Amino acid sequence: MQDFIFHNPVKIYFGKGQASHVAEEAAACEGPVLLVYGGGSIKRNGAYDDVIRALAAAGKQVVELAGVTPNPRLDKVLEGVALAKEHGVGLILAVGGGSAIDCAKFVALGAGIGSDEDLWHDYIESGRPAPEGLIPLGVVLTTAATGSEMGDSAVVTNTAIARKMGYTSFPLMPRFSVLDPSYLTTLGRDQTNYGFVDMFCHVCEQYLSLPSDDNLSDELAEAIMRHILRSWRACLADPSDYTARSNAMWDSTMALNRIISRGKETDWVTHGIEHGISAVHPEVAHGAGLAVVHPHWMKYVYRATPEATGRFARFACTVWGVDPTGRTEAEMAAEGIERYSDFLARMGCPRTLAEIGVPADDAHLDELAAHHDAMGGSYQHVGTAEAREILADCVEPVAF
Repeated sequence: MQDFIFHNPVKIYFGKGQASHVAEEAAACEGPVLLVYGGGSIKRNGAYDDVIRALAAAGKQVVELAGVTPNPRLDKVLEGVALAKEHGVGLILAVGGGSAIDCAKFVALGAGIGSDEDLWHDYIESGRPAPEGLIPLGVVLTTAATGSEMGDSAVVTNTAIARKMGYTSFPLMPRFSVLDPSYLTTLGRDQTNYGFVDMFCHVCEQYLSLPSDDNLSDELAEAIMRHILRSWRACLADPSDYTARSNAMWDSTMALNRIISRGKETDWVTHGIEHGISAVHPEVAHGAGLAVVHPHWMKYVYRATPEATGRFARFACTVWGVDPTGRTEAEMAAEGIERYSDFLARMGCPRTLAEIGVPADDAHLDELAAHHDAMGGSYQHVGTAEAREILADCVEPVAF
C-alpha cells in the first residue's frame, strides 16, 4: 500500500427522525442558516418540514437558496455566495442529494475567499486549496448516490464555457450529515438507478487502480460492490423497503468517504469523461452518462498492462462470480465487463450515447472530448485523444 493520511471528521446521524439533531447543530452556530435545496422533492418526502421544524426549535432565521439543478451551476453558487454574505449566515445546510450538497460546498468556499479572488479561476480551475475557517456545512441527505455527505469533493458546471469540473479540498468537509433512509422511498426508478451507478463507479474508480498488492482497501471495496448490487436489486424490487433503502444510503456513503482509497492511486477517468458529456448536455443525468461510459472505459484499459488484466479478472470473479476454471485472465476480465454491462441493461440503464440523447457525429465527439475533465489514469493515461476513442466506442453497447 502507498503511504497515506486519513482523517474524516463528519458526524453521521443515521436513521428515522434524525433530522431533529439539526436543532442542536444549528444552535451551536451563530447567525442565520442558509438552506440550500433543489426543487419540490424535499417537500414531498418530508425532509423540508423536518428541517424547518428543527431550525424553528433552535430559534434560527432561515434564508433559502432554492432551485439548485442537477449538475449544479456556477451562477447558482454565486447567488448563494451573495446571500451568505448579505445575511451573515453561520451555517449552510444542504437538503437534498449530491447537487445540493456540492452547491452548498462551493457557496461556503465562495463566501470564505477574499473579495479580490475569483472562485472559478483562482480555486476550482487551478485546484488551489480552500482556506480554513469556512462557514460550517451541514447536510440532510435525501438520495443515495454521490457520497458528498461524507467527503471533501464537489462538482460544478460553468455553463458560460460548458465546463464541468471536480474540486477537492479538506475544508469542504461537512460538519455533520443526517442520513434518514425514509426520505429515499419516494425516489423513482431512474433516480434510484443512476444513484447506484454513481456509487458503483466510485468504488470501481478506487479499486481498479494501482497498486495491485495485497491490501485491505481492495477487499473492503469488493465487499461494498457486492453489497451495492444486492441493495440495487432490493430497492428496485420494492422501492418502499426501508431496509433496502437504508443499505443503499450507507453503501453510497461508504463508497466515497475515502476509506477504500487509502493506499491506492485511484482512477477518475470515467467521471472525467462524463463531466464532458453533462457539461455540454446538462440535461443528461450524471448517473446516466456514467452508465454509458464506464463499461467502455473498462474495455479500453483492461489489457493495458498485465496488472490491469489481473485486476479486472479479480473483479470479474469476486464481484460478478465468473468461474476462473480453464480461463485466461483476459477472458475472465472480458466476461466480467460484459456481465456488468448486461446488468446495467437489465436494471433499465442506458448503454449508448443515443439512449441519452447525445449525438455521435465526429464533430460532436471532438467537442465532448475537448470538454472532458482530464484526470490522468492509473493503469493507462487518458487524455483528450484517448477520451475521444472511448466516446466513439459508446455508440454501441460493450461487446467483445
